[in-house]
Amino acid sequence: MKNNLNLIDQNFYNQLQQQFYTSIPFPLDTLSIEKAMSAFFKFLEEPDFIKNHIDFTVSPIHRRGDVGFKHRDPNDHMYNDSKDFFHFHPAIFKKYHDFLQQHPVVNDFMLKAKPIWDLVYDTMSQILNYFEPENKGLYSKVFDAEMPHILLRFLKYNWDESGKYLAKPHFDAGSFTLGIAESCPGLRIGSHPENLKLVEHKENHAIFMISSNFRKIMNNEDLFPGWHDVIQLDESYIGKPFARWAIVAFIEADGVEALPRSETRKYYMPDVA
Repeated sequence: MKNNLNLIDQNFYNQLQQQFYTSIPFPLDTLSIEKAMSAFFKFLEEPDFIKNHIDFTVSPIHRRGDVGFKHRDPNDHMYNDSKDFFHFHPAIFKKYHDFLQQHPVVNDFMLKAKPIWDLVYDTMSQILNYFEPENKGLYSKVFDAEMPHILLRFLKYNWDESGKYLAKPHFDAGSFTLGIAESCPGLRIGSHPENLKLVEHKENHAIFMISSNFRKIMNNEDLFPGWHDVIQLDESYIGKPFARWAIVAFIEADGVEALPRSETRKYYMPDVA
């Protein structure tokens, strides 16, 4: 385990308690992020049979363990949002070695995603070690798995003219979330709908928050998961190819089942015409 990041300061725990997220150092330069996102957008231009070829799971019992490409359309998906995303995990290199060699656009995207995933791994190592004294075995629950449940999501939000939400309000289905980069503001975090506040994403920092499943693997009554959404703040994006992009990591312990959607979206009531 690498331990070369100085993440945990005296404000770490207090901020998690008071604002339900904390901003932590994440030394990833802007150029690396831009190159990775450029590779992702080139990947999205590939034919569907190539985009959908990578398809497996790191956790069969968890509905957020899937690796590969997904498209959501507001007209045919229960979440009623419009987005394209890809879940990256380094196990792709072994499972799809020949496929990657035959498809350079996909391979380039995977190669640019890997250093970001590695930094997420190092960052979460420190965070879980911070919690370890009061939660014996927490570190091993995540990192001792054959394929640690750390998924890196590359995400393109499409403009949805029917409402302000790019991502409907929800708790994430895993135990921890790390927001790495975003193209523009719009993320709001609280503990319930009445205290959502817009988050300022600082350069070379990531947004860490607790997610819905954390009490299955941690003994802590002082922390609460981050209820969050993403809203469109700039209407000039209407008619543009996309409204926003983001890179987010989802972290879960091995062999843990997610809460039902009735829990992860329990505060959200769809708009009624």
